[in-house]
Amino acid sequence: MDILKLKDWFIDLIFPKECISCGLEETYLCHTCFKRLELNKQFYCVLCKKQTNHSQICENCKKKTALKAVFVVADYNNQILQNLLHNLKYNFVEEISDYLGDLIIRYLKANNILKIFQINFDNTIICPVPLHKKRYLARGFNQSELLAQKLSVYYKIPTRNLLIRQINTMSQVNLNRQERQTNLKNAFIFNNQESIKNKKILLIDDVVTTGSTLIESAQALEQKGFSEIYGLVIAQRED
Repeated sequence: MDILKLKDWFIDLIFPKECISCGLEETYLCHTCFKRLELNKQFYCVLCKKQTNHSQICENCKKKTALKAVFVVADYNNQILQNLLHNLKYNFVEEISDYLGDLIIRYLKANNILKIFQINFDNTIICPVPLHKKRYLARGFNQSELLAQKLSVYYKIPTRNLLIRQINTMSQVNLNRQERQTNLKNAFIFNNQESIKNKKILLIDDVVTTGSTLIESAQALEQKGFSEIYGLVIAQRED
């Protein structure tokens, strides 16, 4: 038995393949429960929560970040969504990224996001927010990279790991807003030699809280000449 099959066998043993909401076997999320994941219908600046057109960063917050907009797909308070995110990140069930990827695509289509912001395979690169190599080795994958790959395949937009997380920062979960910003200071550096500076960047992460991770990631990209940077996350958790 190779290592991948062994991993799948172990996950199936500890976390049997059944819908995390209703218990239907042979799937982690059945079609009926998937439809219970409501798309976010509010457009707001992710940094201050002020309502804006199509989740663009408001005029005041533009002073703090290179991000043009951050698209938030769904409501974090949905228990099904929380269970999906938890099982992906902490129980290492990679397959769940497929359901979350489908949810992102559903959101982008419903709100016509790619057309409105003219994001396409000719002018855009999808960039996952990176994990530090130690955390990557412990988890075995980067959940943001899995989501980026899903979008890349569907929309034919190339994905590149443009950033490296050079500092193994502590978890952001229990930190306040100021501590989050300090924790991530200079955590990301650019890691690509291709001539792609005229491209738009679509930064992918799973969950945003204060926006510190996306802000620092965007800053590292802005320093290398990228001027049109967007964020895309599954949900926003309250800080």
